[in-house]
Amino acid sequence: MKTILSCILFFLLLSPVFAQVDSSRVISGSLQCFNSWPIAGQIVVLTDTLNGEKLEQAVDSSGLFTFRNVPSGRTYQLSLKNSLPPIDTFRAVSVLDVVKMSHHILAIRQLEGIALNAADMNESFGITTFDIVMVIRALQGKGEANANIRRATILQGPGKIYSQNIIPDFTTSLWGLQFVYYIKGDVDGSGCP
Repeated sequence: MKTILSCILFFLLLSPVFAQVDSSRVISGSLQCFNSWPIAGQIVVLTDTLNGEKLEQAVDSSGLFTFRNVPSGRTYQLSLKNSLPPIDTFRAVSVLDVVKMSHHILAIRQLEGIALNAADMNESFGITTFDIVMVIRALQGKGEANANIRRATILQGPGKIYSQNIIPDFTTSLWGLQFVYYIKGDVDGSGCP
């Protein structure tokens, strides 16, 4: 009898621990500009891609957001609810961006990370002279080229970039995501708010 009571007491004491582990699934990260400045005042939306259920979380003044008690075993997409700040094209895209793109093509100084995404104007998964032409046309004020100067975001985690901001088959807590805002053509990040 004493053994049975000890086992029951043992499992009763462990049940809160199991409940905490099961309900402690967390998705945490930051919303920042390409130049690492935090962007506050935004709402990050976590959408279950299977059933469409949404969770919303405000970004604090440091650019941080945290979703707690996220059900595991599902695929989620992170997005922003409200629109990002307007683009000041003259501040964002400059001749310096063209020079940096040229240096990349000529293998003088390679672009890395978000700068590669910003330089890929036509989203061809590479930087070509056509991307440089698009930036130059925008600098010249050509109407159709200015349409290519647009906002974009990318979701990256430790050593990984999530395509379409989708977190596949979420099973364990995910800390330190970076939801990065950048402007196409703004290779040096000068147009960030």
